[in-house]
Amino acid sequence: MMERRDSIQFTSKFATTYSRLFQGISADQLAPNHDLDRFWSELLDLDVDRDFLATKLNDARKDDCLSRLKPFLNALVDACIRTIRSEETDDTKKSHAASTLGVVSRCLLSKNLAGWEVMELFAGGVSDSDRVFNGLTSAIDEVLGNTTHSASLRHEVLQMAVIFVCGISQLSPGAYFLRHDHFPSIVTTITSPDTEQYTFEAALLLALLANFHKSDAAKLNPYLRCIRETTNEDLMRGICWAANFAAAAVVRAYQNISDDSPPSLSSTFGSLLLALRPDRALATKPVDPPRELFENQPIEACVILLPIFEFLHGSVTFRKVFADTLTTHVEKKTSTPIPPLPITLLSLASESDEILGALRAETNENIRLCRQRLPPLPPFQPPKPPLCGLLDCCILWVRHNLHRKLEVQCYLTCISATYRVLWFLQREHVRLDYHWQELWRALILLLDFLASKLDSLTTTGGVEQLTQETLLLIDFALCRSEQLLPSPQTVHELVYEVVRSADVFRKQQALLDKLANPHVDNSKRHSGSRPRASQALTNIITLAEQYETKLKEAGVRSANQGLRAVAKEIEKDGLSYGTGLHGTDDPPKLSEDVVGFIRFAYADGMALMP
Repeated sequence: MMERRDSIQFTSKFATTYSRLFQGISADQLAPNHDLDRFWSELLDLDVDRDFLATKLNDARKDDCLSRLKPFLNALVDACIRTIRSEETDDTKKSHAASTLGVVSRCLLSKNLAGWEVMELFAGGVSDSDRVFNGLTSAIDEVLGNTTHSASLRHEVLQMAVIFVCGISQLSPGAYFLRHDHFPSIVTTITSPDTEQYTFEAALLLALLANFHKSDAAKLNPYLRCIRETTNEDLMRGICWAANFAAAAVVRAYQNISDDSPPSLSSTFGSLLLALRPDRALATKPVDPPRELFENQPIEACVILLPIFEFLHGSVTFRKVFADTLTTHVEKKTSTPIPPLPITLLSLASESDEILGALRAETNENIRLCRQRLPPLPPFQPPKPPLCGLLDCCILWVRHNLHRKLEVQCYLTCISATYRVLWFLQREHVRLDYHWQELWRALILLLDFLASKLDSLTTTGGVEQLTQETLLLIDFALCRSEQLLPSPQTVHELVYEVVRSADVFRKQQALLDKLANPHVDNSKRHSGSRPRASQALTNIITLAEQYETKLKEAGVRSANQGLRAVAKEIEKDGLSYGTGLHGTDDPPKLSEDVVGFIRFAYADGMALMP
């Protein structure tokens, strides 16, 4: 009986050819009557089945790739590079070659290769690596920088470049991208009308290249130098434009899990009904959404923070453009208005006077961030300066990340950002109308956690510095309170928060003594921030105990009575505080090293590519 026509499955020429190549059948055997260049040229004429090719490459064992499949892989890589660079080849075939090379790079570089193994798989060995990898970097540059090529081809090559750079990570073949400066061609991609829509990938590629062996090759890295020296504002506005939409997508991903919109009548009624559930009816405090809901957040688009970071730290011009972007609508060539950058990027801006100056201006934008975590901060009521949102970020981080596996470096970044904002405000004589009590309570909560939970932390590295920096921040707020805070009441509230937390501050001396290294010479131990932190702690405890005594004498029985008693004493005698420690010099900037972030950037960048 004849088989029905619709039950017959046909295999594509692409799948058939690659199946035989992966079986170990050579190109010579597959096309005995053709020269090899023609064979590979005809193979690259075929539409690329990315999924099929990726499956074959992923199924291939690493040992097989380095042995029996190595001649085939070498020839395929060489043919792809040669096709992309050929002036006679049309853009469609070039696009097939770039797509093929992207799949090959993704799959091979995921096999935990050493640098020499990458050279074996892509070039056949170290001896031929210069020719192949110089050819690869030249192919990328020639296509990205040539505006006569189709936008789709340039996009395909750009994605292939991102895949290769993410996959190669910090391995030695990545150095070939330092020999060939791709900065001009990346700028062309971002600023050309037909490819500006690919600015996200182009900016990511630039930032990844700038981070190749950043700490030991900064002087040799042309991308860091170009970021410092460029004055191309079209480039910078393009990066801000891409960052805006990427960051907005990150925020929406959180909001899709847990809506943080201001309460309405219907949502308030819904919350009331929810509170009547048996498992929540007797809860003593609001119940946070389960942390498991956010385990896959933030989404990969947050990798846009890497190029923003590099430009903020490296370029004075970019800081000015960024500041303009925060306060005005960016007009693209399409005349489409772009809203200000989302607040999630602003923690990177605390070290720039230009950006802080832009953020001090009031805005009518309704800035909301991280409103999923309870208890919520007081709502942001426009018009307010966006600096309030930046401080909100810091408070929320301090509040909600007190875990056994403490992310000390992130806390140090947060405390430093807060210190620099407060320094900027007092230097510029800006008395910010803000819910300052929430900040003081968060900082004291952090100190209490460190003193009480030290023995249960998985690591204590950096905790001494974190304690010192937090004490210095509170000391600064007290010392400069009259220049910093907007009203006598906010000064009274700061002093009262310190007084009612006197026990927490008394525990800090024992904490610092416990964390001190007994093997460090005393003269060395008293260098840096340690003696300043000790004096700051003395200042704080002296103030706390002074008012603590007065509150006991007044027989205070409630928080309201305590606050009124503190206010009365300050209004009568003024606020007398201890030794000044902060001088007039700007506080030091944080290190520009992002080595801890770059491995996530590689993973996220790879995940975003096809």
